[in-house]
Amino acid sequence: MRQILSFWAKLILLIGGVIAVILLINVSIVRSRRSLVQVELESVSEYQIRGQFQSLAFLSVIWDNLVQATGGEVVDFSNRSEKILKDYESDVVESLQLAPEGKIQYVYPYSFSDEIGTNIEKDDRLKDIAVRSRYSGLDTVSAPEPLVDGDYRLYFCHPVYRKDRVGKAQFWGYSIVTARVSRLVSGLAIENLSTRSRTVLYRMDVRNGDQILMDDTEDMLKNPVRHYFSVPNGTLVLDGMWEGGWITQNELLFEVLIGVIVVILSALFLMNLRIRKNMRALSRISYTDELTGLYNRHMLRKKFDDLDGVRKQISILFLDFDHFKEINDKEGHDAGDETLKQGSAFFASLFGRECCYRYGGDEFLMLITGMTDEEVREKIAKVNEFRSIRFMDRDISVSVSGGFASAECGTTAELRDLIRVADHNLYYAKEHGRAQIIGGDA
Repeated sequence: MRQILSFWAKLILLIGGVIAVILLINVSIVRSRRSLVQVELESVSEYQIRGQFQSLAFLSVIWDNLVQATGGEVVDFSNRSEKILKDYESDVVESLQLAPEGKIQYVYPYSFSDEIGTNIEKDDRLKDIAVRSRYSGLDTVSAPEPLVDGDYRLYFCHPVYRKDRVGKAQFWGYSIVTARVSRLVSGLAIENLSTRSRTVLYRMDVRNGDQILMDDTEDMLKNPVRHYFSVPNGTLVLDGMWEGGWITQNELLFEVLIGVIVVILSALFLMNLRIRKNMRALSRISYTDELTGLYNRHMLRKKFDDLDGVRKQISILFLDFDHFKEINDKEGHDAGDETLKQGSAFFASLFGRECCYRYGGDEFLMLITGMTDEEVREKIAKVNEFRSIRFMDRDISVSVSGGFASAECGTTAELRDLIRVADHNLYYAKEHGRAQIIGGDA
């Protein structure tokens, strides 16, 4: 009797142990999968989706700079808009529009000509974001506008101000970029994520109900991982779940059959290694500076690798804001951030976004290829036109110092030597008066 009880006790303990191990494995798998999905949702949200929004908002700033540079006049709108979109190299943008005094007068392409004459401050679709943008001085994004084909359209609105004859900033109008949501999300490459995930992207709207912008699921997600992130004038939510559920029936059967502690421990060990590997891989995903939207030093290293072994004429321009610490100390860090954002937008409008890198702090590097020395020097001559930023309805004076160097390079070592020459020239410019660009052929 005692042996029978002992047998059943051992059997119960064994069954309990197996169940406990299976439960522990399930908990571990669910946690690890949720962790992987969470990390990738954050990556998609913070780097890809937010990056798309920043890029679209950046396009509206370009026309702001052009309007200010021409004293409030709109010069050669169609051709300049065509070039802007060509340099942008994306089919996400539907149109560029300008609305002096709130009334749309310029559109590109012509297929949007029916928008001409629309007063966006009175239009039901746009009046909320227009008024908010005008009186806050900040970029705004409209709620997704449903279209007849089932898609949505977004309006990116940027207020434009210019100085009058006495130097006072006056409201000029709006720079508007329109984009289709389907095109925006189609470039996210979610299908290439390392985790097998199903995702839903939607905009939170308490009054009118949430608007689903992307859904690659067949059924409703059960207990999804959820990531909230803000965009101008709204909050987006990205839900995700491991494809097939966090634990499938086949996996449960396999776990019951395997029942071997060594294999379970090995699986947990390999799962841990996989998590670490994916975390390291994800840490290298972003090559874009979050604040300015420009490339960062990781992308610069990749560019160096691409240029290694290819001999060509290369120009390096280092730019640095003069007395940037004083801007942060006197005006606040928000003003410092705005200086970097508006400065980067101006640099990108001159040299092209693909040439511009945020090197660190308030220092920027332009790596220019495919231009003649004359073309490069013409663009460099315009850098010091950037003399002020618009912040909180007022202008803050800024100036830029730079170091320039140009040479024919064919190796990474030569590129680094060229950077050192440009950096030395920047140091010389800062030490001898600032607000100037020093340099030439290396």
